[in-house]
Amino acid sequence: MELKLSTTGKIKSIEIAGKFDIESTEEFESIFNNLIESSPNLVSIEMSRLDYIDSSGIGSLIKSLNSLKNKKGKLLLVGMKPMIQNVFKLAKLDMFFEILSSADFQQRYLDGNSDDSDIDDLLKRN
Repeated sequence: MELKLSTTGKIKSIEIAGKFDIESTEEFESIFNNLIESSPNLVSIEMSRLDYIDSSGIGSLIKSLNSLKNKKGKLLLVGMKPMIQNVFKLAKLDMFFEILSSADFQQRYLDGNSDDSDIDDLLKRN
């Protein structure tokens, strides 16, 4: 598994590539926990280069979701391949995670059309 961290505006991102299995959960969780120490409002997990995920990888994502929710943040899963997205749908995990295509993520959060930016604009006016 390869992990790549980035920040775009207020969004912290982790890109996962390769296999997300029991051998890589400890590394992912360590990086994720360091990332959320600053209490970001929004964290995206870019999954377009993820080829395989097992139950321990899914468990790690669930832990991450709960950790971020406890800090009042939001976790987005972005760009899943259809095969991996089907696993999430079959396990009904799409009811807990916000799963977006790369294009939807770009449009909603990176092109300045984010709901947060509207709130920020209102706060600046008052």
